[in-house]
Amino acid sequence: MRKRRNARSPTARNGISPDAKASARRLERCRINQKRYRIRQRAIQECVNETIKEIRGLELRHRDLNIDEKDHRSPCRVVADTFALLEAFFRSPGFKPKSKGEAKDAETREILERLQNSFVSDVECGDIRGVEALMGQLKNYAQYFDAPTLRLEKAEEISPGVVAATASIEVLVSISTLCFIFPQLLQASRVGNDTQPLLGKRLLDKTLVCDCSVHITFDARSGRVARVEASIDWINALLRALGNLEDVAIALHGALVTC
Repeated sequence: MRKRRNARSPTARNGISPDAKASARRLERCRINQKRYRIRQRAIQECVNETIKEIRGLELRHRDLNIDEKDHRSPCRVVADTFALLEAFFRSPGFKPKSKGEAKDAETREILERLQNSFVSDVECGDIRGVEALMGQLKNYAQYFDAPTLRLEKAEEISPGVVAATASIEVLVSISTLCFIFPQLLQASRVGNDTQPLLGKRLLDKTLVCDCSVHITFDARSGRVARVEASIDWINALLRALGNLEDVAIALHGALVTC
């Protein structure tokens, strides 16, 4: 007489024990809770950042409203002083390799504060609006290029409150330059029987000297800079470095600069 087989346990039927199912449910709840927590944390951080930005903007507007006296320097003098500060900023220890220490950071912060005082709070420069955004862009330039050098060559007041200036900027192409300004050159590959070094390699460690033209408009009430329109001649600078217009066109195609 055959023995009756024992009924299969729940584990045998579906291969997963009740304890394992409960553990999986707990893990899923933990995952969902963690995701919700991260979303809330991001929202809180974004709110804090926005509040800090608004406070800084209010401080800058308050600064502008509390100017007791107009800056009586001539517009050309303001331009010359601002270019001198920019040159000092690019040379400041806070942006040199391996620079450390509060004293060096303090020197850079002092230059930035003096630069900020040259502009109205809602200064415009191309697509950039606001003195904070402009200072951020200057920091980017200091980090994208190795030891940039800026020289003012001429400044002339062409109409009341409007100055036309010419300058030159000298930059050394570094890995950071290729990553942030010419990223497409890092992704390039050889074509056909080309034996020339890739453009990115050819540009690396090259010095580019760019001519710049700048139009600067002043705020009549405060005597500070209200608008900057700058044009940098990358074409001729790259032509001197690469030797032909075809390579210049390739280098500029997709580059994060305007000519």
